[in-house]
Amino acid sequence: MFIPITGVATFMLVGYAAADTKAPEITSDQIEVPYGEKFDVDTVDVTDNRDSREDIQVSADLASLNVEQLGDYKVTVTSTDSFNNETTKEVTVKVVDQEGPKFETLGSNEGYVVEVPVNGSSDLSSYVKATDNVDGDVTPFIEADKTLDTSKLGTQTITLKATDVSGNETEKTIDFAVTDDAAPVVTLKNGADVTLNYGSDFNLSDYVDVTDNFDGVVQPQVEGSIDNHKEDGVQTLTIKATDSSGNESSAQLNVAVKDTEAPKISLSKSEVSVNVGASLDLSNYLSSSTDNKDGDVKGKVSIPSVSTSKAGSYTATYTVSDSAGNQGSASLTVKVNAVRTSSKKGSVAIGTTSRPNYYGTSVVGAAYSRLGCPYVWGAEGPNTFDCSGLVKWCYAKAGKSLPHSSSAMKSSGTVISISSAQPGDILWRPGHVAIYIGGNQYIHAPQTGDVVKVSSGVSSFTCAIRP
Repeated sequence: MFIPITGVATFMLVGYAAADTKAPEITSDQIEVPYGEKFDVDTVDVTDNRDSREDIQVSADLASLNVEQLGDYKVTVTSTDSFNNETTKEVTVKVVDQEGPKFETLGSNEGYVVEVPVNGSSDLSSYVKATDNVDGDVTPFIEADKTLDTSKLGTQTITLKATDVSGNETEKTIDFAVTDDAAPVVTLKNGADVTLNYGSDFNLSDYVDVTDNFDGVVQPQVEGSIDNHKEDGVQTLTIKATDSSGNESSAQLNVAVKDTEAPKISLSKSEVSVNVGASLDLSNYLSSSTDNKDGDVKGKVSIPSVSTSKAGSYTATYTVSDSAGNQGSASLTVKVNAVRTSSKKGSVAIGTTSRPNYYGTSVVGAAYSRLGCPYVWGAEGPNTFDCSGLVKWCYAKAGKSLPHSSSAMKSSGTVISISSAQPGDILWRPGHVAIYIGGNQYIHAPQTGDVVKVSSGVSSFTCAIRP
């Protein structure tokens, strides 16, 4: 029996198809996908009775899969062989983190040597960063086998370890080179341009301060010198500072020498007392006046004046200027006292007189102005006195001339009783005279080693003299 060729062909196809009706088998139950990577269908294990793996078509429904989030996902996988036999299976896909953190050196540091400034931060996070693909910045969790000591120059080798949440661990050994690259800091305390008073000592420390980050205080080297008497132009100093690591810095200081100091005035007293109406020569209290450049300027001092016509406390100001225009001053307190006039008319011991002492107020004021002046035998002022010299000087200030002798003074006026004495009258006893100031008190120059002063008790005198 003969079969047509077309019939043979149909028979063969039907017979072949009937021979493969078995679908492929998906043998994978669970597949791991690294965090952030795409799902690869080639990782799904599939077998077929006829086709090899590469001839089997595999697809997956990835709608529920998020590779940016760790966890387990159910993914439907479909496999089809060359005879269109198809199998579908739900496979568990685990998104996992299998990558450890990565270390990164910060700033200009590269590689395995990190430069650290001496005395800088010992916190490793200042120089190294650790980043994880899942957890992000894990720098705060870096562990080290030793502490970084930035107080010592040199290289320190430290092994770092960083671990992410999934337990992936990374280690890296880094050399930290502690170096001093900072130059000393030269600070000009008052700026680059300064003024030095004429004749004053120049001390560099008053104008310059040098510090270093590692050495602390550094002694500077100075180029140039200062002449404190040279007022012409500006004198320049170059200040250089070098630390133990060889770092160097410098600065320039410009110094101008000028006379900025005022003259000084010295007074013999800070306070004087006089009676109302007394004459007062304030030049007697000027001791000296000197200037740092001009020297003795006592002759240039402006002498003040104070009116004694009214009782009160006054300030007398002495002033003087040097050739540079600097002005100095000193003050003297002047107390003008009201004079108590005696109400006693008294009898006259030898003869009588109702004439008042016309010089009294001025004489008493002059006597008060000499309080504290030393006793010197034979002296009659203005700053040293014996007893008759003081009386003579005080009356001279009032316009009355008297001899310089206690015995001669007795004949220079009217002799009256002690009880009739008025302020300004001369108290007399053999070998000594004094000026009566009222109230049983008198001013006198007592003796060698003493000073002009006020004493009480007029009964020791024989009589009074009214010139």
